[in-house]
Amino acid sequence: MSTATLTQTLFSLPVAGRVALADRLFSSVPEDWQQTVDHAWLEEATKRSKEMDADPSLELAHEEFLAGLKINRARA
Repeated sequence: MSTATLTQTLFSLPVAGRVALADRLFSSVPEDWQQTVDHAWLEEATKRSKEMDADPSLELAHEEFLAGLKINRARA
């Protein structure tokens, strides 16, 4: 079953069924997962901050950043 088909099937469940499934899925996530993800994001943010400090031309204005998001959404 494709992810799209599975997603469509799951979204057709009644709200109570979706909530129960979400709860079971969340309970299956290892406790240290969030710490691992947070650490990875912090490392990436630190790396990018150092890159921008070294070369300020890498920085994007807020509007440029949002425009990039819109372009990437259109491609998806």
